[in-house]
Amino acid sequence: MNRLLLIITLILASMPAAAQNTDIHENAGTRAMTFLKIGIGAKAMGMGESHVAATDDLYASYWNPAGLARIQQPQLALMHNEWFAGINHQFIGFALPVGDIGTVGASANYLSFGELQGRDRDGNETTIFRPYDLALIVSYANAVTSNLAFGANAKFLREQIADESGTGIAFDFGGLYTFPELPLALGFNAQHVGPRVRFVEEAFGLPFTFRFGAAYQPWSDAFMLTADVVRPSDNDITTGVGAAYTIANILQLRTGYKYKLGGNDLGGTSGLTGGFGLTLRRFQIDYALVPFGVLGLTHRFSLVANF
Repeated sequence: MNRLLLIITLILASMPAAAQNTDIHENAGTRAMTFLKIGIGAKAMGMGESHVAATDDLYASYWNPAGLARIQQPQLALMHNEWFAGINHQFIGFALPVGDIGTVGASANYLSFGELQGRDRDGNETTIFRPYDLALIVSYANAVTSNLAFGANAKFLREQIADESGTGIAFDFGGLYTFPELPLALGFNAQHVGPRVRFVEEAFGLPFTFRFGAAYQPWSDAFMLTADVVRPSDNDITTGVGAAYTIANILQLRTGYKYKLGGNDLGGTSGLTGGFGLTLRRFQIDYALVPFGVLGLTHRFSLVANF
């Protein structure tokens, strides 16, 4: 396994941030475990990835672990992300509220690149290999008061490429505040905090990201507006806005837009997202359509089951 193959695979993992970019950030391509930047859950993705202050289910473990404190009963969450180039992204998790102690959760985030043909330094075919990225996550959140909550994740990380692998640990820290007299919530999330990860002969930092967002329900619980600002350590600042409208407490319609300062790498329309959700008794089923310009459309399906 030569270093060229390692570099190619890392580039594939971060393709959305790098493709067609003529003004490349000075830290682009310098981080390990870039799969951690791929959003989890169809609800948030359909709203322009702006969900730091709005999340209230198990997918909060990605957007803002403090949001886990809003969970009122045990939850199971499943997600399938049909990405481009044969790449598939899966998530499974479980959360359990434990009275005044808070909410605890465990989840797994898995990215598969499918089968790739190995080659030696001379370009001759070798064995088939199946590279993947994996994060195993333990979460905790607690409501300090009726308006203020904090949460954290501890993550074990692994990336496997043929016979080479890298492992590491990372942490997330989030906070969520709901105004008592206003239909407004504010949240933050410091993601992927941890030591450098070694691959072969070099060590790379994690893609530290800071998120800050707001959620506003101006008329009723049926309508919500969201806005997030995201500062990654390896790319330019992005903003996201979203809107959701619920009909008859059953059908949710969502749309949003994500914009990177300086222009979206894959064209202006690549930031537009949309989706819908269905609430069927104990189950929440969500779908999101997320375009990636010339790379094509991607589809996310997610499920939350309450017990």
